Parts: sequence; structure tokens; C-alpha cells
Amino acid sequence: MAVAAAAAFATGQANTAQAHEPYATAPFRATTNAYTFGQAPVFMPDGRVVVSDDFDKTYNNQTYIANPDGTSKKCLTCQLPAPNLVPAVRPQGDWILFHSWMGHHITFGAAGYGGIGSELYVMRPDASHVTKLYANPATHDGEGTDDYHAYWSPDGRRLVWAHFNGNIIDGDGQGRWDVRVANFIVDRNGNPSLTNVRVVRPANGHWYETQWWAPDGSGFLYTESYGTAMNTELFFCRLTGKGCHVTRLTDNPGWDEQAIFTPDMKGVIFMSSRDHPGFYNTFSQIAQDLGLTTAYDNFLVLPIFEVGFLQPLAQEATDLYEVDLRTRAVRRLTTDGNDGWVTPEITWNPRNKQLWWTENRLPRGLAVPLPLDLANQARQTVQYLQHPTVDPGQLTAGNVANTLLPVEQRTRVATFAGACAPPASYTFAPRRARDARVVRAAAFLDGRSVASRSGHALRRITVPRPAARRTFSIRLVATQSTGRRITWTRSYTAMGCD
Repeated sequence: MAVAAAAAFATGQANTAQAHEPYATAPFRATTNAYTFGQAPVFMPDGRVVVSDDFDKTYNNQTYIANPDGTSKKCLTCQLPAPNLVPAVRPQGDWILFHSWMGHHITFGAAGYGGIGSELYVMRPDASHVTKLYANPATHDGEGTDDYHAYWSPDGRRLVWAHFNGNIIDGDGQGRWDVRVANFIVDRNGNPSLTNVRVVRPANGHWYETQWWAPDGSGFLYTESYGTAMNTELFFCRLTGKGCHVTRLTDNPGWDEQAIFTPDMKGVIFMSSRDHPGFYNTFSQIAQDLGLTTAYDNFLVLPIFEVGFLQPLAQEATDLYEVDLRTRAVRRLTTDGNDGWVTPEITWNPRNKQLWWTENRLPRGLAVPLPLDLANQARQTVQYLQHPTVDPGQLTAGNVANTLLPVEQRTRVATFAGACAPPASYTFAPRRARDARVVRAAAFLDGRSVASRSGHALRRITVPRPAARRTFSIRLVATQSTGRRITWTRSYTAMGCD
């Protein structure tokens, strides 16, 4: 964690500003991590990785926690019925959200990624206190509904997620999506729940997928099919009392999705298929030329996604891009898509220095990309047929499609060389006396309570996202076992970012 910040707090020395390269022009360098995690890895404040995968090869995905090199791996949800996918760590590190099909009979797609059957659960990092956060109000136990792609706000007090209501039998479902935000609370007995659940983007027939929050907590990024049929674009929702003040960030017939802010909030990094010919880009362009409206999205989103990304003929590939929010200039960051890779969810590590993601592709020779190169395709297909990637265990597990279409994965780690990256959180060590322990500690950011902890012998407390502001003050109140209270207040400017 931020050792330098803790030292500065203890000594009263504020961090000094330093020159840096803007993210919009900083060199972007990506390498392959020595250990491959599953899709959508996220981080604990202490740097451990939380991810869902099928590590034990039982063909049922569960949520795990491990070091970045894969050591000390522990399953957090193996005591629960699978699948349990797409974890999201609360910035304070005290709760882990995950998406599950537990208790549902009607399921489709993948839990947390979109489909039918997902609900929101949380647990402690030690896998205790598993709690369903949100029960859909529809009758029949919410069958036919889905809650997916949930993200914590930077202060850990709110959640945003995409919701699908397809319960047309005994509920009020119309096969439509909306976007919801709720407050996260924990009562005096330690029981978590959501309050003030509200719809901030309407069920207008468009498809939605929620993405990461802005570092200052003012709102969140999301994907919406917009304009013409299945034209997926990126937007920013600045939260208001009535819902969203919407800003459109992309305008391209490619599939634009999976977005996250740069730490300085001057740019947004996102995934797009825009530079790769394939089924989806071809369909999207034809839809624009014919003027097909979004009225068809309810019927098209699943088949178009399946054909565009989950089958080998004319499959799409994607890369990472960065849009400058001031100029709207877009630069391409990766070229992995040239080799058939598809980049899904992306995340920053706790120090905001590294961008992580796990990308997927079908083996070369099995996939038939566009534009078609007959000689190269024939050579790769022969090589694949001589050395096919087949897992017979998938047959006995009933996953025939995964046997026929095996997926290759690799975890990528990228940096913006020379860019200033304030950490996502700061950890402070309260001062301790020789004859007394610290039993309670609370942190206040610009006078607002942002973190509190209690225990027999506290050694640290974490403040999430203090560097979202250029100038701020932190007040730490520690209560010792003798009952004595000690208060420190420190002011910071820019935290190393000018």
C-alpha cells in the first residue's frame, strides 16, 4: 500500500508535486503476467487479486483470492453452489461483492456478465457473512430477472449495476434493461444491505452494461445500445437528484464497452472492435445504413453478441483505446486484437500504476477471422487439426460447447510510462503508545467520515480515493485501550500530481 503516504502522515510532511507525462500522450507498454487469472480480476487494497475461475477444473466457476503471482490461492465461494462470478472489492477492502445464480431455476448466459438469474451477494474477505444484497421484487423469486456488472463507488457507500427484467409470466417484465444505484449500509450487528434503490437510466428498450465510477464519485461510465440497432456506445452518467446527466463519449459503429477512467480523470480507457472487421462490425454498419432502430435491441442483443464473439467464423477481436475527454481525440493503446484476442473487463492495481486484464481468444486455426487469408488460414487450420486443444472432461461435465470451442487466456499488465498515478487508497498506521493499544480509529476526508475500524489491536486504517481531489485534508482519530483519544490532521496538495 501507500507506505510513503503513511510516513508523510506520521511526520507531517506533505507530498511534493512532480512533473509527469499526461496519460493522453504517455507511452503505453503491455506485458504478459507470468500467472494467468480468469476474466475480470480485481484487487484488494493490499494488492491481492480476487477473481472468478475454474482453477480446480470441476467446470464450475468460483471466486478466489491470490497473490499477483498466483501463490497463496484460496477459494472464497467453494462452499456455495456454483457459479459465483465477477467479484468486486469494496475500496475499504472489508466486503467482496459477487454475482450468483444461487436459488434460481431459470438461468442463462453467465452470472454477473449478463443473461438471466444473477443476483448480488457480498461476503467478508475471509469468506464469512455471505449475504444476498438485493432480492428482485418480482414474484416467483425474481425468476427471469438479472442483476449484473455491479461496481462500488470510490467511497464504498454506493453500488451501480445493470438490471434486466424478463419475467413476463407472473411479473411485470418487458424484456428490458435499466441501470440502478443504491446505498450500501452495514447495521450495528454487522449485517449489510442496500437502501434507496433507484433507477437512474430508464427501461427504454436499449441494452445497458455498467462500468467503473469516476474517481471523484460524481458518477459512472456505462455502455448503451444507441441510435441504431445494436450500436453500442460509451456514456458517462453524472448523478443528479433525478437520475443522470448524460455525456456521450464515443461515436463509432464498433462494439465500444469495458471502460475505466485514467486516475487523473482526464481520459477514459475502453475496449472496442472498431479496427477489426468481423460479423458484429459488419452488422452494425448495415444497421446504420438501413436505419434500423433500437426498437430491435431486445431481440438482437443476445444473438448478435453470440455470433459476433462466441463462434469462430468472422469472430470479432478487440483492443484498448483511450479517449481524451477535453479534445475527444482517440488513440489506440494495444494491437492484441490483430492476433485474435478479445479484451474484456479492465482494472487498475491499488497504486493506480498498472492496468490489468485477462484477454481471451479461440485457438489459431479454429478461428476464421476476416479479412480471409486463405493460405494462412489453411496452414493454421492444419496445425490445429494436428494438435487440437480438447478437454475430454468438458464432455462428462456437459459442457460440449467448451470442448468444441476451447478458449485461450492470458493476463496482461500495462503501464503509462512517466504518467502520474495517485493510488486508489492510502493506508495509515495510527501511533501507538508502549502501554496502550489502538482499539478504534476513524478517518475524515475534508471533514467527512470515510473510514472507521475497531479491534483489539489496530495497526492500520485505509482511506479510499483521497487523491481524487487536488487539495484535501485528512483527520485521523485513534482511541487507545486506556480510553485516551489522539487526533492528527494533515493537509495534502496534489499527492505528487501537478
